Amino acid sequence: MAIRLKKIQKENPQDRKQSKWYLVQVHSGTVTLQDIAREIADRSSLSIGDVENVLANLVEVLPIFLKLNQTIRLEGFGSFHISVQSTGAEKAEDLTTNNVKNAKIVFIPSTELKGHIEHLSFEIIKEE
Repeated sequence: MAIRLKKIQKENPQDRKQSKWYLVQVHSGTVTLQDIAREIADRSSLSIGDVENVLANLVEVLPIFLKLNQTIRLEGFGSFHISVQSTGAEKAEDLTTNNVKNAKIVFIPSTELKGHIEHLSFEIIKEE
């Protein structure tokens, strides 16, 4: 199945008189935790409720390990860790936790997961 793309025109934010055309992905919807649970249950001997329970617990447990400064590595899937950005200071002693300006969760897909999207095909859809 091909990844669907559409053409859009974007202005240059530094010079509004200039613009270029780009290809962007057309999203076809959203998959929920329940959708994933149903798909996994269909491939296993587990019930949808069992799989939903495991996935819900995974969502609850991941932040516990992230808050302990752990990298979470799920074999075949990828890893999660916290990344922090801060403002700089002239001297090390001037740095405090107030210098933290952003913390986010970073996901790095595994080699196996990345391998599943190596040979994608694309199609450009016509504007309606």
